Amino acid sequence: MLQLRQKMGLQQRLTPQQVQYLKLLQLPSMMLEQKIKEELEENPLLEEVSEDESLASDADTNPLTVESPTLPGTSETANDNQSERDDEKAERINDYSMEDFMNDELEGFKAPRGQQQSEDDDREDRTSVSDESFTDSVMLQLKMHNISSHLLVLAEEIIGSLDEDGYLRVPLKEIVQDVQLYYGEEYTEFEPEKLLKRIQHLDPPGIAARDLRECLLIQLELVHDHSPARDQAIIIVKEHFEEYINKKYDLIAKKLKVKTEELKPADQLIQRLDPKPGRPSRSQIESTRYISPDFYIEKAPNDKDFTITLNERGIPTLRINASYKELAKKSANGAQPIAAEAKDFINKKFEAAKYFIMAIYQRRETLLKVMHAILDQQRDFFRDGEKYLKPLIYKTVAEVIGMDISTICRVVNGKYCQCDHGVYELKYFFSEAIPTDGGEGEAVSNKVVKGRIKELIESESPKKPLSDEQLVEKLTNDGYDVARRTVAKYREQMQIPVARLRKKIV
Repeated sequence: MLQLRQKMGLQQRLTPQQVQYLKLLQLPSMMLEQKIKEELEENPLLEEVSEDESLASDADTNPLTVESPTLPGTSETANDNQSERDDEKAERINDYSMEDFMNDELEGFKAPRGQQQSEDDDREDRTSVSDESFTDSVMLQLKMHNISSHLLVLAEEIIGSLDEDGYLRVPLKEIVQDVQLYYGEEYTEFEPEKLLKRIQHLDPPGIAARDLRECLLIQLELVHDHSPARDQAIIIVKEHFEEYINKKYDLIAKKLKVKTEELKPADQLIQRLDPKPGRPSRSQIESTRYISPDFYIEKAPNDKDFTITLNERGIPTLRINASYKELAKKSANGAQPIAAEAKDFINKKFEAAKYFIMAIYQRRETLLKVMHAILDQQRDFFRDGEKYLKPLIYKTVAEVIGMDISTICRVVNGKYCQCDHGVYELKYFFSEAIPTDGGEGEAVSNKVVKGRIKELIESESPKKPLSDEQLVEKLTNDGYDVARRTVAKYREQMQIPVARLRKKIV
């Protein structure tokens, strides 16, 4: 039986304008630039101000034009006054109506002007990006070997089955059966294995290997220097692989009837091999990374204060299209009647343009507020380096600037800042607290402890690596109160193996 009931409740809902602002807030500068381009294509009432016009515009004549995005991180009074001006401008933008736009002698309000890059600016933010994929590169090499179309079908399936490390984890027989079923190709008993070996000897060598042992053997076979170390390395990998990966050098030396020290050249050769040929090398990763810092933090001339600059290069100045302003005026005066549908379209696009510009403005101010709060909390880090990083949580910054924790998360994710010590993701400045013996209430960031663990491991004896218990003892002597399981967790997070696997031949 259907019944009508009344229910009173309280719900919190976001307006479309708030949703748009939150989406823009989490975008880094490069993605914001792309988003603005998309909005310019979709909304005819938005237009980009040319560089000449932007430079010629006078901020004093337009109360809605935003000042330079460089703010000092020193004076609290100046920051308070800036916040009051920001709130006033935000209210004016929000109250700006179609009538105001028509009556305004200016060509409409503008979004914050992007920071111009000077000729002597030596900041290198952008790097080239490689478009060719790993599988495309391997297939291109294979086609240069004049492989028949009959085998090329199978080769494509084999290469397409490689995992992210470059290994062939799928049984070759299954791949052959699939090709025979779907493409109707027939292969002899030896053709698939011969083809696989040809693929394995392409660049990078060792791809399409079925396990680590096979991958290392392929690379050793392709070493041009036929030295005793190479021959010994092949024997170690082929016949004593289990002992080798468990660092049982004494047992291997006994079986090969040599001294442990004599295994060093072969061990060094094996260590230089690539265990994951499908993954890009460190140099390749560095050449294809595309990081553009969202903030630049520089020391002031007095070496005590800092200046925060928001990176807005590439972000254009936006304004409402003046042509639609004239069209709206003529329609209001009756000189050029506009259809109701067209009028409704212009009004909707005007509101969309207005709120988009306001969202960009609010995003900019929120980013600066969060960065100022982080700078205030981590001033010792920016002045003296990584060892002075303090524990910090999102809630602390949220309380300082009077915003929600979710807003801080959106600002921090995917944003970077460049300072004297390097380029850091904003997430880096937030970490857990580790107690010290310096007195009640004193603590350090867990990243400081991780750094100390890394230093201890790098300086340890290669013949007798430090165990987790020994690391705890040394950290305790340094004044850090950590448990063994905490040290093990931090070591694993830094991808450092246990002491047994860090042992080396000296």
